Amino acid sequence: MKNLGIAVTTATLLSGATYVQAANQLETVMDLAFREMIDEGAEVTYDDRIIGGDGSVEYKNLVIADPDDETIISVAWIKGVPLTSDPETVTFTMADTLTLTAQEEGEEFTLELRTAGMSLTTNALLREAMSTDEIHVVFTADSFIIDGGDPDNEYLRKVFADLGGVDFNMLMTDDDSHVAGDINTEKFDVTYDITTDGDTQTSEQSLESVSMSFEFDVPSDEEDALGYLDGSKSAVIKMESGKAVYNSSVEAEGMAFQMTGTGAGSTAFIEMADGTFTYDVRAGTTAMTITPGENTPFPPIDISMASMVMKAVVPMNSADAADEAVLNVQVSELTVGEELWAMIDPDKTISRDPATVDIDLAAMVQIDSGVAIAGGDPLELATVHKLDVNQILLEVAGASAQADGAVTFNNDGPIPVPVGDVRIELNGLSALSNQLVSIGLLDQMEAAMMMGMVMTFAKAGKKSDQFVSEITFTKDGEILANGQPVQ
Repeated sequence: MKNLGIAVTTATLLSGATYVQAANQLETVMDLAFREMIDEGAEVTYDDRIIGGDGSVEYKNLVIADPDDETIISVAWIKGVPLTSDPETVTFTMADTLTLTAQEEGEEFTLELRTAGMSLTTNALLREAMSTDEIHVVFTADSFIIDGGDPDNEYLRKVFADLGGVDFNMLMTDDDSHVAGDINTEKFDVTYDITTDGDTQTSEQSLESVSMSFEFDVPSDEEDALGYLDGSKSAVIKMESGKAVYNSSVEAEGMAFQMTGTGAGSTAFIEMADGTFTYDVRAGTTAMTITPGENTPFPPIDISMASMVMKAVVPMNSADAADEAVLNVQVSELTVGEELWAMIDPDKTISRDPATVDIDLAAMVQIDSGVAIAGGDPLELATVHKLDVNQILLEVAGASAQADGAVTFNNDGPIPVPVGDVRIELNGLSALSNQLVSIGLLDQMEAAMMMGMVMTFAKAGKKSDQFVSEITFTKDGEILANGQPVQ
């Protein structure tokens, strides 16, 4: 086998346009890349190197070994071909199987990357040093599988990932300061069985498809990264996955359980733009079962929900003028299995109706992120000018609590003073408190004190077992409940 240490071309070939236009440019760049690996302690060998008349370079039986990390990568062949239409762009292909051998926690393991129709096309290698052209990377594969492990291995007994077809595109523009791209996989099936620090985890997960797009400005240093807060830089990630099926287990000291479930698909949108942070995650119908192992102190748990939304919008750069912040949390038809209910209510005294959570808040705020960066007083970080309670709803066990209203804040004094009205409506509270007493979760005295407090600040509504309270915050700093001062 030939050591790449003797394959480095002369330095005169690396200057200016001569380097860019050299017929053996790809050969030179590849040799220099391997030479750098060798200088850092790796061993790089191959059986043969074939230089084509089209400027292509092919390595036969390429092996890259890092003695320090005890890692070896080997592939039967890998080939790079410059495009005739664009000599600075190279397409790489390789044998269908690439093998990685490594050691972890004193155990040696082997992984195989098996692909079909794989190609990687990029102009990143052969650009001129001072070029301002866009850098592009395109990776495609008809199939993409990672497979490895050994049933007798104490560290890695199994790892298997099947992504099906893969498409990846990335573009870097504006003098290497902006990156945009996307990745799409036909599926995402992952199985593993691994032990680390004495804890064993196994998992099987299957997603119909996964897609992600991303776009972000690249900061030059930590100080430049503050541009995300002042609005001069931006970043956005969008993700979407299809139907999911999963089955995993954990066995650790004093704890063992298995978790299975299904999901109807989910989306995620995360953005930092114009100094505003947006987080928006949504999921469809989801069901999960947690089964405890032997001697694990909790019962089987079944949880399901029809849908879930978690959204937050926070203006991080609103120190000069108030801007809108939003919080929206929705969980619909949340249910818990009978096994967990039976621990506290075996006679089914309490309603098993699905629970609902709906929180919809909007506020006008001033947030000075510079205070947090400088390590200043957290109380000076944000000033709230107005809060709109569009909806706060909690429905559980046959009872419900709902609130809506709006308040403004007088921030002239040392403590913000709210001014406005909030309406609170309680339904089924008396029945629920009696049920809690009957099953022993609440004693009679506690229930009486709780209902006494409710009736102090609320009045009976039009419906049976309904209480309504109109809370008013006056300009004078008084708090009224249904027109009566709160003492």
